[in-house]
Amino acid sequence: MQTPTNFTLAHHVTAGDTYEWSGVLLAKAHFDGTLEFLTAAWERVLGYGRNEFDGKTLCHLMDSDKNAAAAVAAILDERSMAPVDLTLRCRGGKSRSLRLHRRLDAYTRSVFIVAEER
Repeated sequence: MQTPTNFTLAHHVTAGDTYEWSGVLLAKAHFDGTLEFLTAAWERVLGYGRNEFDGKTLCHLMDSDKNAAAAVAAILDERSMAPVDLTLRCRGGKSRSLRLHRRLDAYTRSVFIVAEER
């Protein structure tokens, strides 16, 4: 299977308190090219409503296709679980620098991410 060059953004649909009120930036990257936001903290940090992520890709939040492709490759790199730094554009145009800490789940072939602002 070929590594994707971009992520389609998705949000984890749940009405639970953990999703809604968590301040932790949790996500799950799938090798099929989906980046799933697991908490509403992403909405607050990036300024988008949950439905506004639909149809967007990681490239929409970055400054170029080339940078998005490099970020996707680094996030899905199974040989190195070193943190990945990236800068995302918020809804209002402001940039946020994030450090993504990753953990490979070999059973589901996905990468769990906890992000922190730098």
